[in-house]
Amino acid sequence: MRFRYAMVCSSNQNRSMEAHALLNRQGLDVASYGTGSHVKLPRPSAREPNVYGLGTPYKHMFDELRRKDPELYPILSITSGWYIADA
Repeated sequence: MRFRYAMVCSSNQNRSMEAHALLNRQGLDVASYGTGSHVKLPRPSAREPNVYGLGTPYKHMFDELRRKDPELYPILSITSGWYIADA
């Protein structure tokens, strides 16, 4: 029997996204879910996160964040698994 894994986070934040990528790289069947109404990702100001609707493809978020600040987001370790997560 093959197990399936779910990453659940209030806002599908970077921690659950990184866990998703880690499990996916190990060949596990994983999906991500948020319990809130939006995906919130950090910005330089903690009071103004980047906000996306649930169901927004990771690739869209990644491309937009990379356009906004290509230096910041790789440092936060939130982009490493996004393309894997959408696969």
